[in-house]
Amino acid sequence: MTFFSKLLPSRLICAHRGFRSHLPENTLSAFKASIGRCHFIELDIQMSKDAVPMVTHDPTLARTSDASSKRNEFGLESLDVENWDAVQLKTLDMGSWFIEADPFHTIKKHKISIEHLKAELPQTILTLEELLLHPALNAIPLNIEIKNHTGQRHDKVVAEAAINIIKKTHSEKRVLISSFKHEYLLECKRLAPNIPTGALQRDFHPQNLIEYLHSLGVAAYHPREDITDSALIEQLRAAGFRVNVFTVNDKRRQEELFQQGATSIITDFPVLEDPPPQHPAGIKRPKWM
Repeated sequence: MTFFSKLLPSRLICAHRGFRSHLPENTLSAFKASIGRCHFIELDIQMSKDAVPMVTHDPTLARTSDASSKRNEFGLESLDVENWDAVQLKTLDMGSWFIEADPFHTIKKHKISIEHLKAELPQTILTLEELLLHPALNAIPLNIEIKNHTGQRHDKVVAEAAINIIKKTHSEKRVLISSFKHEYLLECKRLAPNIPTGALQRDFHPQNLIEYLHSLGVAAYHPREDITDSALIEQLRAAGFRVNVFTVNDKRRQEELFQQGATSIITDFPVLEDPPPQHPAGIKRPKWM
C-alpha cells in the first residue's frame, strides 16, 4: 500500500499548506483545520542550519514569522532558514503575521475572526518529524514538497534527510514527495523506491514529457494551473501518470479540470464534495483505507 492506494482514483482535494486561506500556512492550526475538508495535505520543507527538515515554505523567515525582531537574541543577522538552528527556529511566532497581513481577506470578509486566530496562538514552526508523529495528523496522507535548496549548504542532503525522517516515523505508506528540483526526486527513488514522487512544473513542460517523467520514475505530474489543458491531462493519464494541478481556487476551474481528468486539485480553499459524485447517495465523506 502506498499514498495513492489510500485515495480514491480521482476528484481529490489537496489542502495547500493546510487551510492557509483561513489560518497561518504550514502551521499545526492550518493542518488541523483542513481535516475533513480535503483528501490530503500539501506542505513544504526547508532545512535548518543543523540539518533538520522544518515545515515552512519560504527560504527566508521574513514573511511568516517574527524573526526580524528576534534575531538579535541569537546574534543573527540573516533571516534565511538555513542560518538558524532548529532550536532557534522553534522560538519563533509563526502565526501572528496572518492577522496583520490577512493574505486572502478572509478576516475582512468575516470568514474567520481575529478572536479565533488569537485563540490558536502561539503557532510555532514544526519539524517534519513532529508533523509526521502528531496524533491529530497521523491518519491523513501528506504531500511533502522539498523546496529547492540550490546554492544552499544542504542542497546535497535535503532529499536524504527527508527520507530518513519518513522512514524513522514509519510514514512511507502515506506520503508523496514532490519538488521543482527533479534531481531530488531521483535521489528519493534511489533511497526509497516504494515512496511515490511527483514532478512539479511551473512555467513550461519538459521536452518529450512522457519519456522524461518515466526517466524520473515519478507517479504524478504537478503542473501549474495556467500551463494545464485537456490535451495535457489526457496525454498524462493515458501514460499512467496522476495529474495534480496547483493552485486552483476558482470552483468553476476546479470542476473543469476534474471533467478533463485531473486526479487532484491543490487549493487554498479546500472543501469536499458532499457526497462525492463517484459514490452512492448517503456516503458523505470518502473513507480512509
